[in-house]
Amino acid sequence: MPKLEIKSKSALSRAEVAERLIALGQALASGSEVELGSGGDSIEIAVPEQVRWELEIEVDGNEVEIEIEIHWRDDPPAEPAAKSTPPTKAVRRGRPRKSAAK
Repeated sequence: MPKLEIKSKSALSRAEVAERLIALGQALASGSEVELGSGGDSIEIAVPEQVRWELEIEVDGNEVEIEIEIHWRDDPPAEPAAKSTPPTKAVRRGRPRKSAAK
């Protein structure tokens, strides 16, 4: 599948940022499908039970930056099949779908 990237930058109030983070947290807590939107577009992403979490806080003079990254792979790495065992089919999880806002 080709690379898909959605980027968004905007000035928001603290309350607006909190609302977005809470909505993302509730979506992650309630199921494996998370729908995110930006600039009229939205994407639905299947999130596995286990993910990698990365938090970075950088203070440089009067500028503070917080980065939160959540990583996972759609397909776990395949284990090499034993010579006496026939290979099994890989099962793929749903890929991100992009849809226009209504």
